[in-house]
Amino acid sequence: MGYLCLFMALLNYLVDAYEVFAASAMAAASLSRSSFGAVLPFAAKPMYRTMGVAWATSLLGFFSLALCVVPFVFVRWGGRMRDRSQFCQYLRRKKREEEEEQEKEREGLREKRVMVQPNELKGKEDV
Repeated sequence: MGYLCLFMALLNYLVDAYEVFAASAMAAASLSRSSFGAVLPFAAKPMYRTMGVAWATSLLGFFSLALCVVPFVFVRWGGRMRDRSQFCQYLRRKKREEEEEQEKEREGLREKRVMVQPNELKGKEDV
């Protein structure tokens, strides 16, 4: 349950941070999660053999406990991390430019709006 909450917090942060490229960021996160899941069983047998059941299980528990902090780190310092990221700054600039361009297009459409006089008939042609 804790790992699911951690991963959901990570995915939410990635969507907020990378907006347009969120699918790629989530794919990279899923790849790293799956890679860790594939490698851990290979490390588990030697770890349990050398450390014993109690200490090896405790190590995994402590590691999980340490990772419980991650969602709160995203809440507290996620904005600063995005502010420092050059890629996130680039995305913000691009988004601002697109919004300004859309606003200019809307203004242009408002100016070009054709006003129809009440005595004109629309859609009727003389045959």
